[in-house]
Amino acid sequence: MKYLKFLIFVFVLSCVYATSLDIQMPSEVKVGDEFDIILNVKNNQPIAGFECSITVPYNLKIVNFSGNSEIKKMAGKFYQEKITDNGCIVKFALFKNPITTDFYVGKITVKVLSYNDNTRIKIVSKGSDEEGNKIDIFSGDIQLKIKKENNSEEKSKETKGILAAIIEFIKRLLGLGG
Repeated sequence: MKYLKFLIFVFVLSCVYATSLDIQMPSEVKVGDEFDIILNVKNNQPIAGFECSITVPYNLKIVNFSGNSEIKKMAGKFYQEKITDNGCIVKFALFKNPITTDFYVGKITVKVLSYNDNTRIKIVSKGSDEEGNKIDIFSGDIQLKIKKENNSEEKSKETKGILAAIIEFIKRLLGLGG
């Protein structure tokens, strides 16, 4: 019975302290904004291999990715980053010294191109230990709220701009300023 209690305790601890992905990003943005997605792995076990993919929908565009230069140096030719307009993949393998602490994965800069009321960013990350055993870290969609532009405010700004231009034109025509 004591052995069973010990096994349950170990199982609960491993669930509570499991390796996970910390995702930092705004919950709400508007069309035209650029925002960052910062990824960090909260780690409690040796990770010798790692892969993370981020996929954004058509109304978003990945404009930049900056990864962990220290891991890039450690992994050498076994480090890879691939960036497209709608996707980013970073992966690496470490054969000498696996990572045993929390680590920074990278920062993805994304631009909001258009409104969509159901914008979801898909993130999948997994690792492997020194024996090649799979470590599930995170797999899921992150909801991003894109604020609708207030058309009446935009029209009001356009109207004010047009009126200011007309007034300036009339002033110049009458020689009142310029």
